[in-house]
Amino acid sequence: MPVHKFRTLEEMNEFDRQRRRANDPRLFERIESHWRFVQRVTPPLTIPEGVHKFRSIEEMNAFKEKYEDARIARIRAERLKK
Repeated sequence: MPVHKFRTLEEMNEFDRQRRRANDPRLFERIESHWRFVQRVTPPLTIPEGVHKFRSIEEMNAFKEKYEDARIARIRAERLKK
């Protein structure tokens, strides 16, 4: 992905507007490229499928943190291997 330098915010915003045209034929290609990048950089969050009911917000937060912590541990382990 190329790096672009700008002297002003207006210059940056104009560049961004030109790149985000709805009729851009490469729009779907660029979106797909971003998705592939995100999938390469972050492993999936492995929360069990289904509906989860919680008695309190604290219980729900603990549930989420358990899986987020596992994901962070996997990312760290992968990066330490490199």
